[in-house]
Amino acid sequence: MGTDTVNTKAEPAYRSRLNTEKANELYIQILEKLTREKLYRDPQYNTKRLAADLHTNTRYISAAVALCTGNNYSALVNSLRLRDVCKMMRSPKHKDMTVEEIGLLSGFSSRQAFYLAFHRIYACTPRAYRLQIKKELGF
Repeated sequence: MGTDTVNTKAEPAYRSRLNTEKANELYIQILEKLTREKLYRDPQYNTKRLAADLHTNTRYISAAVALCTGNNYSALVNSLRLRDVCKMMRSPKHKDMTVEEIGLLSGFSSRQAFYLAFHRIYACTPRAYRLQIKKELGF
């Protein structure tokens, strides 16, 4: 096999057909689709719908995300949502919204899913993070 093919004996066959260049190209398409249209805000938007939109299959979506990030599709979507959450928390436009409203607006399907994802990345609650932001920004 060529050196540009990402493959180990433990990997499924579909990954062996996805070389680094193809994985990177597909990953860029995935990011563009999710961010340009803010599809990460839709809790029902899954790999099946994304694959249909990009005219590929769910296995290639999952493989491209895994090869390019080391994480799965859900982790990618949650990272985009959390970036959105932090941006909204810093915006005076959203200062009157509750933390839970911001989480739901960003695409989390429940308060629990939001708090769990947030705490996993930032090691604090969204509420504690927001209080710190309000103190820093003075609103």
